[in-house]
Amino acid sequence: MQAKMKFVAVALAGTLAVASAMAQMTPAAGSGYGRMDGRGPPSAEQITQRLTPLKDALKLQPDQISAWDAYEAKLVAAAQARSKMHEAMPARGDRDAMADFHVTMMKFNAQAAEETNLALKALVARLSAEQKATFDVFRPGPGPMAGGRGDGPGHRHGHRPRGNCVDVPAKT
Repeated sequence: MQAKMKFVAVALAGTLAVASAMAQMTPAAGSGYGRMDGRGPPSAEQITQRLTPLKDALKLQPDQISAWDAYEAKLVAAAQARSKMHEAMPARGDRDAMADFHVTMMKFNAQAAEETNLALKALVARLSAEQKATFDVFRPGPGPMAGGRGDGPGHRHGHRPRGNCVDVPAKT
């Protein structure tokens, strides 16, 4: 189970880093991957919206809410900071400034991933075995590693999951 949680944490960190890097490489000024409206990294509201189905599926007990809130707060804070950094992105024609910006974003993403990982571990430590199983297979969609695309862990590439990923085991 520890290895699985490490994989989830590393996958989350990698996804955040790749999404941030892709947002910086888009050809049109002001466009980017990640946000539903295509204008940069996901907003705090979008992060919360994406987490709500997972929170509901976990059926958290009162003694688990503080760990969930800390985990969600780390994700939201990182999204807010990432959005602020994206707004301050230098002009695309300034190669040196863009290179510095990319390094700054990578450092930020690494630090945010470390902090999120700690909050994730604290949350998972408070979950029951059933909740951990739900957490491990739950993939809200659409997006990378999501049930909406069918290419996340537990799904054969290119095949959409059937129904709610929480209740449907992957077919191999």
